[in-house]
Amino acid sequence: MKKLILGCGYLGRRVALRWLDEQHQVLAVTRSAERANELQNSGIRPIVGDVTKQLDLSDCTDVDTLLFAVGFDRKSGNAIHDVYVDGLRRVIDALPELPRRLIYISSTGVSAQNDGQLVNEHSLCEPTREGGKACLAAEQFLQQHVIGNRSIILRLAGIYGPDRLPKLQDVVAGKPIAVNPNGYLNLIHVDDAVQIVLAAEQQIQTPEM
Repeated sequence: MKKLILGCGYLGRRVALRWLDEQHQVLAVTRSAERANELQNSGIRPIVGDVTKQLDLSDCTDVDTLLFAVGFDRKSGNAIHDVYVDGLRRVIDALPELPRRLIYISSTGVSAQNDGQLVNEHSLCEPTREGGKACLAAEQFLQQHVIGNRSIILRLAGIYGPDRLPKLQDVVAGKPIAVNPNGYLNLIHVDDAVQIVLAAEQQIQTPEM
C-alpha cells in the first residue's frame, strides 16, 4: 500500500521505516533537496515541496494513509497558522484524490488547563499560546472536512528520545534545572508515539474501494 508523510522528521521518519519494513511504498514531502537525498537512500520516495506554498502532489494517487506530522520551524519566517492550518488545507486540496485514512499529529497544547486537573479528549480546549491555537484550528478544519470521518487526531505531548531530551546538556553536566519543583513535564517517548500512530491507523474505518 502507498503511504504519504508530511513531516518526515523525528517521528515521521520512524513511522516511515516501520511502514517500509511492512513492504509498503512510502512517499514523503520535504522542503530540502539534501533531505530528499537522505530519504531516497532510506528507501523513501521524496517529493520536494513546502506546505506554505503550492504543492505538486499529482503523483500521490491511491494513497492508503496520509500522516500529517509537520513541525514548526521558527527560523522559516512563516506564521504558525500558515503551516498547521493552511498547510493541511493545501495538502488536501493538492491531492488528486483523498486518502483512505488521515492521521493528524496535534498537540496537548490545545488544552489550557494548568491547575493540575487531569485532561482527556473531552476536556475544554481554550489554548492560550499560538501553537495551541493553530493546532486546534487545524483540528476543527479537519473535523469539518469530508475526510474527517476517516481521520484520527493525536494530541501528543513533547516528543523525546535518542538525541532529543530537554535540558540534556545540563543534566549531563550535573547542573540544576530552574523549574517549578511542583510542576509536571508532559513528554512522550518517540517509540511510544510511533506505536500510537500505527495503532491509530488500524482503528480508522476506510471506505469501500
